[in-house]
Amino acid sequence: MKDKEFNLEIKKAIEKAVDLLNKGEVVAIPTETVYGLAADGLNPEAVARIFELKKRPKIDPVIVHCSSLKEVGFYVCDLPDEARILGESFWPGPLTLVLKKKESIPDIVTAGLPFAGFRVPKHPLTLELIQKFGRPLAAPSANKFGKISPTTAQAVYEEFDQIIPFILDGGPCQVGIESTVVSFAQIPPLLLRFGAISKEEIERKIGPVTIPPPSTGWNLAPGRFPRHYAPSTPLETVFTLTDLPLYKRKNSALLFWGEEDTQGFKTFRNLSPRKSLTEAAANLFQMLRDLDKSGVEKIYALLLPEKGLGIAINDRLKKAAGKS
Repeated sequence: MKDKEFNLEIKKAIEKAVDLLNKGEVVAIPTETVYGLAADGLNPEAVARIFELKKRPKIDPVIVHCSSLKEVGFYVCDLPDEARILGESFWPGPLTLVLKKKESIPDIVTAGLPFAGFRVPKHPLTLELIQKFGRPLAAPSANKFGKISPTTAQAVYEEFDQIIPFILDGGPCQVGIESTVVSFAQIPPLLLRFGAISKEEIERKIGPVTIPPPSTGWNLAPGRFPRHYAPSTPLETVFTLTDLPLYKRKNSALLFWGEEDTQGFKTFRNLSPRKSLTEAAANLFQMLRDLDKSGVEKIYALLLPEKGLGIAINDRLKKAAGKS
């Protein structure tokens, strides 16, 4: 009986979200990466509402979420073989492919560029929502522009209480950082944003990809602005705590993993005591939020090893500190 009641509640929640989307409203949706603010991806007025809510500059494109690789094919002019291989390998999942769009995708979604980022999210509620809605969803992260991305429905509620009509609660996000972005606007493809799928995994499937300098092409994909994912409290990244004297630790917080000397810090969060990059990524944004609300004057973040997910985590920390 309880399972039936639970399934009925999910059905009602999805039906409510579909109804609001059909009316041009913006709703919050769960994905495996972070929560998103979603609107009808084919309705430019609805997408414009996302930019207004987030206070996001219209020169920053948003990602189009579809329910399958087949559906993505309806909205692109061309699907290169390498892009198809990546879609077949990693979708549903935390990968965004930048492809030449058809005119049905409004220019506001892509900041006027001829290419759009497409993704098939790996969350059962959102996949069902897109299927029942029958159209793709434009959905950036459900936070004010440049601030910490939300990985729980509660975090979205704290950010947009009484501003958006509905939050589809899908529990905590399992991955916890945004998708990897690979662009096929040129050959060889560009790795525009580090994410849960590593450069090595991408290259094992399609061969070499190019990483553009951080200072170029900042409007080619979300998350490329020099300062992003930032708490209100000043954040500084450090390579080691050895050179951080006790007087600097006073009224400060520490974000780290494994075992470190936390003496002198007012508070701290451990991303992963067992040094799991997967666990660290899943905890990153929520722990940053916790420290941001702790009343400290500064947050020190210890950088992780530059490998796999560690590269993506460090990318977020450096941008949060304005040091990308």
